[in-house]
Amino acid sequence: MSAYTPAMVAQLSAQAPFSLAKAKAFAEQYPTVTYRSVIAKVKSLGLPYEKLAPAPKKVAEDTGPTKVQILSDIRAKLALAPREGDLTKAELAAILASL
Repeated sequence: MSAYTPAMVAQLSAQAPFSLAKAKAFAEQYPTVTYRSVIAKVKSLGLPYEKLAPAPKKVAEDTGPTKVQILSDIRAKLALAPREGDLTKAELAAILASL
């Protein structure tokens, strides 16, 4: 048994295209369904649904140098071969010897 009556389905079709705001408004109008259910029903009916754009990533404030920058600086100060990745056992031995 579906929570959606033929009248509700007709109203969904008439309100297309749907967005999150429209789905929430529809769910408020009909307390037997949730906005997530409305979105699922819209998609199952093949009606257009416009997703929200992803929220932009927050740029962290200056939190200091990154691990990659620190490793690069260590390699440069100890005249180790430049490469990416963590320090090797030989590089760690060279650091220990220089302490």
